[in-house]
Amino acid sequence: MQSKLIDSRIAARRREKKTQNEIVVKVSNTGEEIEDELELEILSDGERRRRIASVLVMIGSMMGILSGILILQGNPAELLNSSLFSETENLDVYGQVLDVDGYGVENVTVTLINLESGKEIDGKKNLTEQNGRFTLDNVPVKDYKLKLTKQGYESVEVIFRPERVGISPITMHVGDINDIREEDDRSQTDGWSLENAVALSTFQGLFTIACALVGIHASFEIRRKKKYRRTQVFCWVALFSRGLIIFGPALILIGMIFLMLDKEDFEDQIDPEVF
Repeated sequence: MQSKLIDSRIAARRREKKTQNEIVVKVSNTGEEIEDELELEILSDGERRRRIASVLVMIGSMMGILSGILILQGNPAELLNSSLFSETENLDVYGQVLDVDGYGVENVTVTLINLESGKEIDGKKNLTEQNGRFTLDNVPVKDYKLKLTKQGYESVEVIFRPERVGISPITMHVGDINDIREEDDRSQTDGWSLENAVALSTFQGLFTIACALVGIHASFEIRRKKKYRRTQVFCWVALFSRGLIIFGPALILIGMIFLMLDKEDFEDQIDPEVF
């Protein structure tokens, strides 16, 4: 009976000792796990900057995609009617008449003529001022002939179409008024059609989206930190996405600056002698 009691006590002590060892191991393992987690959470300054750069480039590129979609969804007719492409119904015709020495010729009769019929247009005649300048108000936009005459000078006939920039300076030569010199001042372009506007807006939209997609790829390249120069080139391309005009490119540019600060962390920039 006494031997059984002793065996029971020994067994109890063994179980107690075993339990204590298990508790110590568990506590030790838990401490190691906590240390590992802390090491993961504590990032280097370079890693933090790269993550910030990646996020900035990503946001800027997403803005570029949004801008591209807005361009594609825009109405080409509105683009065609903008101040860049629109042609108003009436414009003021103005210009200057000069002699061969570059001085303004005064009192030159300026007459607007219908190009098709060859007849003068009522109310569209004027005389040049002292500096040789003239103006014909409120002229419908189409092709005309402008006739300039003055005694003692050769006459000049200029074929033109009214434009906002006015007519190029006209030079008059001394001679017989019955001698006529013809010039053509019409622009060599025929203006923008609706098809041109559609093609332009489509190209702009697709180009913007393509550059933005390159920027998204650059964001992942920053995290991979493999090729520094290639990553920076992708970021430069992303600048052309013009996300919301200036906001997207500004974010991408800031990201590129952060990237420059950690250039040495990229695999192709690490000095082999360090190892």
